Amino acid sequence: MKKRRLKLFVFTIVLSSLFVINSNAQPINIGGGLVIGTDRPNIGLKVHGTYGMDFLLENLSGAAAFTFFIPATPGNITFNRWSIDIDGHYKFYEMTDFEFYALGGLNIAQYDTHWDVTGTSISSGTKPGLNVGAGAIYNFSDKMKAFSEFKYILSNYDQAEITFGVLFEL
Repeated sequence: MKKRRLKLFVFTIVLSSLFVINSNAQPINIGGGLVIGTDRPNIGLKVHGTYGMDFLLENLSGAAAFTFFIPATPGNITFNRWSIDIDGHYKFYEMTDFEFYALGGLNIAQYDTHWDVTGTSISSGTKPGLNVGAGAIYNFSDKMKAFSEFKYILSNYDQAEITFGVLFEL
């Protein structure tokens, strides 16, 4: 009898939590794009995701991204870099299919420079930084969006970045 009550109780909790999760669902977008930076290497590929956080503050969303920059080899030196970004987006203006937002957040960048003649590392390191910038989203449809961002990264590896990409709503 106690096992039956326990099973009924657990089933009721699980079933009611499904309705709560469904009613409070926030939009999740996943996608990627092309990054153009001002430091070597200049061109990169980004995997980008956003999560609506209207439950904290209206027009607020969080974003996480991983950027891999395509290694550059001018002469005998190879430059490698990747970065991880955790940002907050605050939508400050909205038009018919466009949304404009300010962004701010944290950046962790790893940089490595190799001299190809000897194969030794000239310099390498991982440094934290701060992101400041703005972006725009164009809604193609309910499930597909194009985005563009401009941000400046304040750290030991200072640089400006422009990103163009596509997001898909899950």
